[in-house]
Amino acid sequence: MLDEDGAEDGGDSDSDTEGGSSLADAVAARVVNSTCAPGCSENGVCNEELGRCDCPRHFVGPDCQTPNPEVSDVCAKYGFTLSQCRAASPCFNSCNGRGRCVAGVCHCLPGFWGMDCALSRGADGSVQLLEGQGYVPRKDSIKVYVYELPPNVTSWFNIKRLDRPLHMLFWQRLMSAGLRTVDGDEADYFFIPLNTRTLMAPEQAAWILPYIRKTWPYWDRDNGHRHLITHTGDLGVHELPLALRRQMNETLSNITWLTHWGIHEYHPIGTWFPAHRPGKDIVIPVMITTPGFQLSPLNPAVEQKAAKRGKPFKRDQTFFFAGRICGDRKPPDPVTHECAPKRTDYSASVRQRVYFHHHNRTGFKVLTGTSKYMQEITSHKFCLAPTGGGHGKRQVLVALMGCIPVTITDGVYQPFEPELPWADFSVPVAEADIPRLHEILEELPPARVEEMQSRLHCAAQHLFYSSSLGAIIGEDGRYDAFETIIEILRVRKAHPDVPPEQYVEVDERFRKFASCELGGPDPETLCAQGTDRQHPDMPTCAECHRQVSARRSGSSFFAWAGGLVCCSELDLAKCPRVWE
Repeated sequence: MLDEDGAEDGGDSDSDTEGGSSLADAVAARVVNSTCAPGCSENGVCNEELGRCDCPRHFVGPDCQTPNPEVSDVCAKYGFTLSQCRAASPCFNSCNGRGRCVAGVCHCLPGFWGMDCALSRGADGSVQLLEGQGYVPRKDSIKVYVYELPPNVTSWFNIKRLDRPLHMLFWQRLMSAGLRTVDGDEADYFFIPLNTRTLMAPEQAAWILPYIRKTWPYWDRDNGHRHLITHTGDLGVHELPLALRRQMNETLSNITWLTHWGIHEYHPIGTWFPAHRPGKDIVIPVMITTPGFQLSPLNPAVEQKAAKRGKPFKRDQTFFFAGRICGDRKPPDPVTHECAPKRTDYSASVRQRVYFHHHNRTGFKVLTGTSKYMQEITSHKFCLAPTGGGHGKRQVLVALMGCIPVTITDGVYQPFEPELPWADFSVPVAEADIPRLHEILEELPPARVEEMQSRLHCAAQHLFYSSSLGAIIGEDGRYDAFETIIEILRVRKAHPDVPPEQYVEVDERFRKFASCELGGPDPETLCAQGTDRQHPDMPTCAECHRQVSARRSGSSFFAWAGGLVCCSELDLAKCPRVWE
């Protein structure tokens, strides 16, 4: 018998939600004549809508009754040793209390299905989402249908080892924000929760997209043009093999890709080909979880404490960068100040050229590393935000710390650009102007610099997934990265023919949203990272976790149904909704 995720992490076992066992009994009674093969629910989960018996890693067959003879290979493929594969592991959304978390896979109670047991059939036979919790769709926004894919592309992965798992966080927030619909006929968009940060991504994409088209009717209604996939690789969709992209060109081209890589023009130094289509795809921020951001000067509480100590933050230095400079990972030559010719494509040689021209300049710090990284960021006005082997993350990092991003890579859009006016809070510099970077910064009037710095508090909110990860600068999550994705999709639906750089001009709500002028923050809505509460009556995120840790299947935030905006609320449908 497999170990249940309970003893180690305090996971819930067959726990009752609102309605208790009466709900479970009622749901089970509706599926006496199950659409799946007899015995499916003993080891597997019956997707009653499709008649598909979803098996855990250790069983196979149409009824999940046959032990998997290749279980060792399967476990290794999905990031486990065999012993880990049978041990306690967190489950997505803690199975919403409608099933047992068995080795990281939800074994739903009879009548419930889905990766997190969120679906069931109502008394009228229609598919229900979070039945018994009183789930109500959010008003005046978009509706997103989420495909419940077979478990070998969703729940079989080792959730503790997922890399850049934005597809999971996006899925969670669609439900806690009230944006998910189970009625594809009313959906504005269709989300495909494919894990693209795995070596299996190409082969899974090759069969799952035709499978979707064969199984559901929604793709063929507009050839997949309203379908969404996140791809968090360094080079976005271009990390898929060229042969696959050619073979499935029409299918892949019709999808809207949410990626970190905003390259929209060919770059000869990086040898990067366009992978982003403005107005079709969306450049989204990297999910950064580095500890210490709650100490940012953008946090009003931190700024007040510094002032009380008589040591207010002073940005008396000009320009800062610390990190890898040369493509070969070696430091620049101490005599020539140049990098070796190997890997000149790294960062399109931007880091190398900035170092060469400016590392000895007064007021500039361009280093390969420093033990005082956060302190340096808070003492400089401008910070370099370059690319790396592909997309960068420093534009997010430095903005969160209140340093004006200096973006230098020709033909690359930053997160939510051109939808958001990046020129309002950053300094874009052409690569040809790197030698005169110091002159460009010196020519900025002090009033203009102060204006850009003042706009960073709003811009930083758009770049951080605070509703999933917790507040860091006193925000409540209403303008966070997730909500910004949703807002862009809303505007795109309302104004399908408008170029994205004109969204702020044609849509008044979006203009106010982009400037964080629609209200808030409400400090009692979102828990804060760190040890200090941002409101006396609002627990820190750590306190939220301690309140309900015994009733969740593991400490991983993927088990935290709905994101940290839910704090100690176990029912997804009852999580605070920042726009209601």
